Amino acid sequence: MSDFLDDEPCEFSLQEIEGERVVLRPLCDADAPSLFRLVDESRRFLSEHLPWPDECRSAEDVASRIESWDMQAQMANGACWGVFEKIPAEKSGEPPCEKIAGCIMLGWVQWKHRSATVSFWLGERFCGRGLATEALLLAAGEAFAMGLNRLELTASVNNPKSAAVARRAGFSEEGVCREYECLHGRFEDHVRFSLLARDFC
Repeated sequence: MSDFLDDEPCEFSLQEIEGERVVLRPLCDADAPSLFRLVDESRRFLSEHLPWPDECRSAEDVASRIESWDMQAQMANGACWGVFEKIPAEKSGEPPCEKIAGCIMLGWVQWKHRSATVSFWLGERFCGRGLATEALLLAAGEAFAMGLNRLELTASVNNPKSAAVARRAGFSEEGVCREYECLHGRFEDHVRFSLLARDFC
């Protein structure tokens, strides 16, 4: 692991990560239409706690974001995976398939300190079934395998469900960041959580 203390990696090698109920997969241009449909159908729900849904008005807007995430990965500054729910054949009546449920991202990667932030979102109809917790655990495992030591996550005090996901994934609460974000013209406090590599098992 000492290599990460001396030299910044030039690119993330993002892999598909398979869990019991979800698969995390790096997004590509072909995912833009289905991801846009997910954002569009959950726009009001997502806008309650996120600033960006109004900026995604077409599949082209989503494709631009995918391109931006890919550039961040190439520079080892961040990463984004699509969260795909596994749909068994017996439930769909069709062959087994996967449906895009949301995204999970690494950001603000600081290789000198081996730290990064992590954030996630799911479409409204995919919430409440444990998919976000599993996705967060999978992403954390991959981040620590890359050599990171600390992940930080914040959740608005008005968004207790996201805070509950962090706690279920083993993140420790560190305190409240006052007026951390200006969302729709109002300042919101955020609860800050962290997970260290030594905490992860």
